[in-house]
Amino acid sequence: MELRHLRYFVAVAEELNFSRAAGRMYLSQPALSQQIRKLEQELGVSLFHRTKNHVALTEAGLVLLEGARRVLVLVEQTAREAREVGGAESRHLKVGFPEYANHTPVADALQTFRRRYPYVELEEHETFTLQETLQQTDKLRKGTLDVGFMLRPEEDETLQVERVLDIELVAVLPDDHHLADRDEVHLEELSDERLILFSRSFHPRCYDYVVGCCREAGFEPKVVQRKEPQLYSGATTYRMVASGIGIGIVARPVVSGYRPHDVIFKPLRDPAPVLELVAAWRCDDPSSNLQAFLEIVRELTPGPGESPAPPDGRPVLGV
Repeated sequence: MELRHLRYFVAVAEELNFSRAAGRMYLSQPALSQQIRKLEQELGVSLFHRTKNHVALTEAGLVLLEGARRVLVLVEQTAREAREVGGAESRHLKVGFPEYANHTPVADALQTFRRRYPYVELEEHETFTLQETLQQTDKLRKGTLDVGFMLRPEEDETLQVERVLDIELVAVLPDDHHLADRDEVHLEELSDERLILFSRSFHPRCYDYVVGCCREAGFEPKVVQRKEPQLYSGATTYRMVASGIGIGIVARPVVSGYRPHDVIFKPLRDPAPVLELVAAWRCDDPSSNLQAFLEIVRELTPGPGESPAPPDGRPVLGV
């Protein structure tokens, strides 16, 4: 039995899908299936119940999974300790993320990393305003963050960026609005409304995207403008909507947190706008802690049009 066999087995056991596990291990599905069969032959037991549409662990498989995880963690910990003694590795991983990421699978990735790598000190740097989130790129360049979650930033040759998931935008309406009884709101139905958006100077890419969606729906948006550039938190937007200042457009995970009683949220359609949440890190960062964390993020967050995968069998946080 080799360590690679244990890694292959753990991948299948966590995915309960040979195709997904093969992609995770950068193998073809037939090659992965062959390696699992070899492991079963060596042990003399079946590790999985297999049917055409279902894969499940046997009792022997459950025992091996528990032990295999311990072995792999111990091997990784020993290797890391050797690198640390030689000055090639750090015990820290510093992760920045906006508050609303607590309502996405990003939170599950943080929890899973702590469980799999308990000897790594995970520093969580949570931001509560858009301005703080935008400052993550500066912190990444300075090395005070190792990886940050944010809306896709402007191009930066020093940073590598990878899509994590799409965030749906929803309309925030007063609870007595004439569209309040609708299941969803077509964007063109907001053509006569004043829209509450943050100022373009804070995030040109996202601002231009929302305005572009309005234009695609056939109208030029009437954006609430103030003398000074404005950043609106979810709570501030809700108060402005309840006061009749305008209609808010916010990310759906923000809705999963604070829910005031005098406003309601409606999905937007035609088009259905979404913003891209990405992970960003320094291109020259060789940290194995970083790579291990990114691998977990890839496991737990969906591809376009997919649903999030459950972390280690636990329910996924709603987005």
